[in-house]
Amino acid sequence: MKNPLLKTSTQSPSASGFTLIEVLIGLAILAIALTSGLKAISQSAQTQTGIEARYLALWSANNALNEMIFTKEWPEIGSKTFPCPQLKENFICKKTVFATPNPIFKRIEIAVYLESSIASGVTAGSRLAILTTVIINPVSGLL
Repeated sequence: MKNPLLKTSTQSPSASGFTLIEVLIGLAILAIALTSGLKAISQSAQTQTGIEARYLALWSANNALNEMIFTKEWPEIGSKTFPCPQLKENFICKKTVFATPNPIFKRIEIAVYLESSIASGVTAGSRLAILTTVIINPVSGLL
């Protein structure tokens, strides 16, 4: 009686496993899938960092505007650049004051940039946040 577990000499040696080409193709497909997954995770982390920076920049702009309102400052028309850090970020705020048709109002625009994107007062980098409002002259007697 023949033992069915023993290999007979009529079987080819490669019939029981994968060839080298099949293994290499499988590894290549796996490498492509893992690389694309890693790229997606990296892009997600960069997006989160960008959102956090924009959120903190908006806080900086809001703080600069609130400081002007609470100190009852009546700003001069023109632009002024000043540091406005928030948590771990070093931001530069650019306050621009515009006249309005009504002389008791002025339009204030506060734009926030990363400190590294400002060179000699020139805003070269991308703007992270902008806040625009109209304020009233505190001595006008309307408040």
